[in-house]
Amino acid sequence: MGTVDAGKVRNVGIVGHGGVGKTMFIEHVLHAAGKTTRLGSIADSNTVGDYLEEEKQRKQTIAMKLMHVDWKGVRVHLVDHPGYADFLGEVAASTPLLDALIIMVDATTGIQVGTDHAIKYANLHKIPHAFFVNKLDREHTSFTAIVEQLREAYGSHCIPLDVPVGSAANLKGVANILKDQSAELADEIEALKNSLVDAVAESDDALLEKFLETGALSQDEIAHGIHHGIEMDELMPIFAGSVEKNIGVNELMDFIVEYFPTPLERHVIAKNGKEEDIEVKVSVDGPFLGQVFRSVVDPYVGHLTYFRVLSGTLREDTDFLNVSNGSKERTGKLFMMCGKEQVAVPAVGPGDLAAMTKLKHTHFGDTIAAPGTAITLPRHPLPESMVKLAIFPKSRADEDKIGEALHHLAEEDPTFSHYRDPATHEHIVKGMGDLQLDILLDRMKRKFHIEATTQPPKVALKETIKGKSDVQGKHKKQSGGHGQYGDVHIRFSPNERGGGYKFVDSVVGGVVPRQFIPHVDKGCQDSLERGVIAGYPVVDVVVDLYYGSYHDVDSSEMAFKIAASLAVQKGIREARPCLLEPIMEISVTIPDECMGDINGDLNGRRGRILGMEPAGPGRQTIRALVPESEILRYSTDLRSKTGGRGSYELKFDHYEEVPEHVASGIIAEYEKRRAAGE
Repeated sequence: MGTVDAGKVRNVGIVGHGGVGKTMFIEHVLHAAGKTTRLGSIADSNTVGDYLEEEKQRKQTIAMKLMHVDWKGVRVHLVDHPGYADFLGEVAASTPLLDALIIMVDATTGIQVGTDHAIKYANLHKIPHAFFVNKLDREHTSFTAIVEQLREAYGSHCIPLDVPVGSAANLKGVANILKDQSAELADEIEALKNSLVDAVAESDDALLEKFLETGALSQDEIAHGIHHGIEMDELMPIFAGSVEKNIGVNELMDFIVEYFPTPLERHVIAKNGKEEDIEVKVSVDGPFLGQVFRSVVDPYVGHLTYFRVLSGTLREDTDFLNVSNGSKERTGKLFMMCGKEQVAVPAVGPGDLAAMTKLKHTHFGDTIAAPGTAITLPRHPLPESMVKLAIFPKSRADEDKIGEALHHLAEEDPTFSHYRDPATHEHIVKGMGDLQLDILLDRMKRKFHIEATTQPPKVALKETIKGKSDVQGKHKKQSGGHGQYGDVHIRFSPNERGGGYKFVDSVVGGVVPRQFIPHVDKGCQDSLERGVIAGYPVVDVVVDLYYGSYHDVDSSEMAFKIAASLAVQKGIREARPCLLEPIMEISVTIPDECMGDINGDLNGRRGRILGMEPAGPGRQTIRALVPESEILRYSTDLRSKTGGRGSYELKFDHYEEVPEHVASGIIAEYEKRRAAGE
């Protein structure tokens, strides 16, 4: 298998909510195209797409998969995507590099959160898209009702191009409104054809002028208008069918090869060395240009890098440049993927989705190109991960290995990250949701043989003071030979919020020798860092050393450090200490009908509502300030309260005093642990 005419290449993402039939749609396509000899099933865990152990166990897709078929002389790349919100990063990563999307809709449920997410990314990147209404063989389903729902939600340019023949258990097939004749459906087909002609005419000025003059368009003009309308994202066709009964699947594939845009029609925008936008002319013979959209890491096979060819041709055993980081790489073998099967190819051209092995310096989002290229493709944003957990290896032997394993997992899934929190000294993993994190930790156990436990992370509280104190810290110890002696008098007072630690040297007359003063400073800092009332760092404090005494023989650096530490423990407690907690600014986007519940929930989390604003049809965004400790599990709670249709963004705003009734519980728990020697 080599390169083909770029005009005979299509690449299409299959997207939609979980459970709508995406994987089985592709299974039927592969079978119909002769790529497989039998149909797999989700129940039997033997589909081409869901081959990962985690997918077989959970009966759901959790990672994008690449497939390719020859359909009537056209190479069609199909990308199967997960449908649940925890794996939205998979959709966000590949969608910008696809030429079209098929958004599958379940006729038994209608629009779901996965439908909204697919539309969001299609619109964000201006990717042409069409709908396939699946499961019309089920009872109590209505194609007409789903069409109206889609048009109401996403616009009047959502136009059916075929209609079901029969319904529910009596579904026999589909009728194309342009090609098929049906006496039974004549009136419905005629009405839909008129709507299509209107939409087609509106998408092209020349066709609109012809339509206004004659009141009609020829079949060729309608076909041209459909192609143009889809390419310009001004027409969103709707198709009917049942994947389970293999109804409408072949018709949709025929439409894809006939009407969907080719790679040569793509407008590729890149940046030159001056960070100016330029358009790259897409051609087979031009310089190679591509972009990476996924990496797979296997402890035995190594790296497998998925990329899209945007222009030019890449051949095996060829040098190329990673423009993003300046490193030189070599292709080695090139593969087209069909699930886990790797099909070796000598070259790939515009529109091809392919894979390479053993790349050392190339990762998600990188621009790869012919040597000497000085343009880069934009890195497309991924959804921000909001769920954090503290992770601990079960075995001490794994403490050194867990970081490397987590690094490999992060290479495979860019929405997953890990870091060590300097404030709490915990190792934190961060992802899109609990399910994603559970699966990644299972994968770490299976691939890298490392087991770990997780728990909610500690909140980085701080301590400070609201009053003043004046105390003495004296350390005197005699134990034969030289003793230890250090004596300091220190005033403690609040610094302005955010002002940090300030040390003032007010000693006069040499009562504390100059060589010991830096060690008083260090002793104060060390003690403040360990905390006083609850074990959290003390911040925003002015420490004024103004008096003390020393012994010619027994005074030492260590003695004055200990004296300073004693002064801190006493002085902070006498200066009206309090706890500070991080306050986050949260922006929650939800359907209108959820406004009351979410407002009430945020208030119940000690939140302060800052305002509300429209976020598109039927949606609102609530902005509020909420303590971080109250929203550690907010992702799960919001999903539950909004049926998965809510989303949120979070950023740190400021520190604020913890209410007394909350602080007293934290302090009591600390004292209990300290008494127990923990």
